[in-house]
Amino acid sequence: MSLNLSVYTIRQCSFPAFCSKLSGLAYILFSLTSFAQQKDSLKTLSLAPVTVTTTRLETNEKRLPAALTVLDGSRIQIGQPQLSLFESLGGVAGLFAQNPDNFNQDLRISIRGFGARAAFGIRGIRLVVDGIPESTPDGQADVDNLDMGAMRRLEVMRGPSSGLFGNAAGGIISLQTDNAADMPLVEGQATIGSYGFRSFRVKTGGQKGKFQYVFIGTHNQSDGYRGNSRMESSIFNLKLRYDFDSLTRLSILANYGTSPEADDPGGLTLAQVNENRRQAHPNNLRFLATESVNQGRIGIIFEKRMGKSLIFARVFGTKRDFANYLAFQAAGAGTINRAFAGASWQYQYTQQFGELNYRFRLGTDFETQADTRRRFDNLTGTRGKLTFDQIESFKNIAAYITQELSFRKATLLTGLRSDAIRMKAEDAFLSDGDQSGKRQYSRLNPTLGISYELSSKVNVYTNLGTSFETPTLSELSNNPSGTGGLNPELNPQRATNYEIGAKTFLSSRLRVDVALFNINVKDELVPYQITGQPGRVFYRNAGSSRRQGIELSFNTILAKGLSLFSNYTYSDFKYKTYKTTAGEFDGNTLPGIPKHAAQAELRYFRPSGLFAIAQVRHASDLYADDANAVTANGYTNLNLRIGGTFRAGRLGIEPFVGVNNLLNTIYFQNVQINAANGRYFEPAQGRFWFGGLKINVQKKS
Repeated sequence: MSLNLSVYTIRQCSFPAFCSKLSGLAYILFSLTSFAQQKDSLKTLSLAPVTVTTTRLETNEKRLPAALTVLDGSRIQIGQPQLSLFESLGGVAGLFAQNPDNFNQDLRISIRGFGARAAFGIRGIRLVVDGIPESTPDGQADVDNLDMGAMRRLEVMRGPSSGLFGNAAGGIISLQTDNAADMPLVEGQATIGSYGFRSFRVKTGGQKGKFQYVFIGTHNQSDGYRGNSRMESSIFNLKLRYDFDSLTRLSILANYGTSPEADDPGGLTLAQVNENRRQAHPNNLRFLATESVNQGRIGIIFEKRMGKSLIFARVFGTKRDFANYLAFQAAGAGTINRAFAGASWQYQYTQQFGELNYRFRLGTDFETQADTRRRFDNLTGTRGKLTFDQIESFKNIAAYITQELSFRKATLLTGLRSDAIRMKAEDAFLSDGDQSGKRQYSRLNPTLGISYELSSKVNVYTNLGTSFETPTLSELSNNPSGTGGLNPELNPQRATNYEIGAKTFLSSRLRVDVALFNINVKDELVPYQITGQPGRVFYRNAGSSRRQGIELSFNTILAKGLSLFSNYTYSDFKYKTYKTTAGEFDGNTLPGIPKHAAQAELRYFRPSGLFAIAQVRHASDLYADDANAVTANGYTNLNLRIGGTFRAGRLGIEPFVGVNNLLNTIYFQNVQINAANGRYFEPAQGRFWFGGLKINVQKKS
């Protein structure tokens, strides 16, 4: 059977020499069953509810009155290229991701529509890694310093959550990196793939007495599917932990990422796509559109338990240096030097009164962000005269309380958070006048949820939550008037979310979750572009919009070693009132989100250590503009990967091969909303082959 697979691979592959190597690896893989095995090599699976931390109170997810998805390390790392968060996010209902192949613009993630407006990076969603915010106070998160090969757990809570996390919390993505206890003594991995993809990773971790350490270093590079789409990056993670005793610990978390090159092929018109979907736009080649990034972060976390109390404190600081070249001359080159820091203090108390359990956590957050932003003319890849220079700051001070009350089968979760925000722009480019300005906001956001256990197998819940989302500093500084300061026409958007749902654990082998939601949004932030400045995105407020949807996940263990994970999302998102000089869009569908999205993943792990994973992703058509006049086609992708985990004593070998977009489906990996000059479309890469080998040495028992 493996020999036939190898022959099929060579015949169908667009890169015969490379695929011949992969098919040979696949043949070896299926011949390794005689390799000495450990008895526990079968990947065991449980669908039982787990304890989650996304709400800042450790809670059993079954009793949590909110829609939440948890993916463990096996769903994130096994047999994956581990290049992008995109690889795992298809397993989350209610979440839609685009732009996995353009590392210049970064991955675009939306949860119930929040984040779909992003020109680059993540907007409107709070991203947290090991308890340290990756999202800046103004609501922007970049993923170019995330190493998916370092992640052991992913939690996603859906719906507006400003009552818990403040500004731009339309959803929460919480990532946790590998722990020392789960790490091998040393591990190395090499992966190669189509379009010049190469990845190398080394891991090590250990414990000596009260001290623990984890180090992970990764280098990625790719020539890209399209012209002018090369990327290169290196990421390093260091985690240190010292346990003073069983109740007190101190953790130090350090991360450094450098990307000297991430080229931008740009959006194409439909005519250009039909002519050659792999081409870069001529202007992106002419002006050498690219970016470079260096970012370092360090965080310190202190935790101490004292009987029924818990004290949690953290401080962190991030420094980010960014430079880019856009596909036009006037002010087409820019730099941003960012300093982002914060501190948080939390106190938790737990008390039991008979059958009544009560917990609360109160705390304060302080975060500050300072961006020095400059723009120059782009003289075909070199900086010309200075045209823009200002220092922008964003400060947020918040106090909050989260309370949980449980009595028998019912759980009540409440939250209340107060945020005080100050934004300021100091204009240092005074030849056209002083456009300095500032803004202040204060917001009080409540959240309320109730969960009830109908039976040992079924929990139902409902919740009400609110959110507010200020424009980011980048969005405010992109003033269509061409002046500095903060765009005076741009206001924060506000949302209210109503949700009902059920979590059913019908047996140890079957779990079904369903959530229905309605979100009313005022002053929806909407992106648009201006002719002559492709790649620069401006923003305006729509009057109001309404988002309704259904999220369904179905997970089951079909047989020993065979499991199915599937989800489906229905999104009915429409403008209620929205009018611009281009027309009136009342009743139109919000662009950038498909009405139907689904994924099914079948996973099979044999006791011998072999595994096979088949994944189908589907997204329906979506609109690219507010007028609903431009449509991007829907698609269905088939991804496959096979591999094995083989062990002899302390030595472990894990070869794997895979192919994404096996059917070579033609579709768009990203759509630029309301693009200028018809440049809406960024074609997705075709069939992508990859293969790799992981070798590790376990610690002595």
